[in-house]
Amino acid sequence: MGKFRDFLLTEQIGLGDLGNRIDTLFNSQKFANQIDGAFASTDVTGTEQSPTLGYAGHSLHLPSTDLTIPSVTKSGRIMVLQTKRNPIFVKLSDGTEANFTYDEYRKIVGEPKLGSTMTITFQRHPEDRMRAYSKIDQVEVTD
Repeated sequence: MGKFRDFLLTEQIGLGDLGNRIDTLFNSQKFANQIDGAFASTDVTGTEQSPTLGYAGHSLHLPSTDLTIPSVTKSGRIMVLQTKRNPIFVKLSDGTEANFTYDEYRKIVGEPKLGSTMTITFQRHPEDRMRAYSKIDQVEVTD
C-alpha cells in the first residue's frame, strides 16, 4: 500500500500533479458533482482555458479531454424502401443504406416514401470509410 500511495503523490501526468492535495479533491464539492459516476469533459463544462495558454494541470502537449461523439449527416432521395421485411431497408440516392427495426421506423420524423428526401444522422467519425454499421441518431423525411 505504501508504494501505491507514493505513486499517487508523485504522479504528474495522469493525475495532473495532485500530490498531497488528493485528500482535498476527494472531499471537495467538485468531486461530489460527478455526472453518472464520471467527470464531465472540460470542453463541456467550459472550465478549460485556451490551448495557447499554459497553466497548471493541463500541459500544452496533452490532448483535450473532449467527450463528444462525432456524427455524420447523409441526405438523399429514397430510392429503395422495403417495409415488408425485417429489418426495414432504406437506400438513398447517395448510396447510403439504413436498416430500421419497426420501433425505429415509427420514430422517423415525416412519412418515408419513394422519391422523398431523407436526412440521416449517424454516430460516426467523418473520415471513417469502413463498411461497418453505425448507430442512427436521427432521421427526418422532407418533401
